[in-house]
Amino acid sequence: MSKVIALFGAGSGLGTAVARRFGREGYAVALVARRAGPLGALADTLQSEGIDAAAFPANLSDTDGIPGVVEAMRTRFGAVDAAYYSPASTESFLPASDMTVEMMRERTELLFHGLVAVVNAVLPEMRKRGSGAILAGFGGTAAKGLPFMSGPAPAQAAARNYLYSLHGEVAGAGIHVGMVTVSGVIAGSDYHREMEKGSHDAPADLEIPVVDAGDVADRLWRSANGTGELESTFPA
Repeated sequence: MSKVIALFGAGSGLGTAVARRFGREGYAVALVARRAGPLGALADTLQSEGIDAAAFPANLSDTDGIPGVVEAMRTRFGAVDAAYYSPASTESFLPASDMTVEMMRERTELLFHGLVAVVNAVLPEMRKRGSGAILAGFGGTAAKGLPFMSGPAPAQAAARNYLYSLHGEVAGAGIHVGMVTVSGVIAGSDYHREMEKGSHDAPADLEIPVVDAGDVADRLWRSANGTGELESTFPA
């Protein structure tokens, strides 16, 4: 039976690259995102490339529903060997001074609580068999706050901190934790297309480098196999 990677946040940029990178290594790919149409189209594309893939549409802000999504994956593929969490937030960057408790709560549900729910759902089986990988992707503002670029960043910073702690707890059990922090835009992503049209939400004077999704996906592959770093930053 093939190993399984579950992508929680299977978008057009990095998520697709991660699916292809692991699929080339023989992994079955479980795809999770909110919009069923694009998700199904991605699954069909991967299938046409010889990768066993299936779509599991879900709202990752609904943390109570995540165990059911993981159970559906088990029914279709078997136990999850690697989980990658990086849902695309449609929320704009905002000044920290404009953030309210409710605005922060919404972002935290998706970007932090959802990750914790995924770990809760997959970690027990990983511990039992003594192997597995927990992977995640963040924007650069998760590691370094910038003026006028709050919004998703504080929630991602919490998730990053959580994974640093988790790494120290599970490394001795054969479970690898790996993160990529991207201070730029992923080539081919929806945000990259918006940037090319001049309609992105970052400060006008901010220079945004473009990062190759394949390079980032390869680093996550190495982390999943215990040959990479706990956290890799892009651009290097």
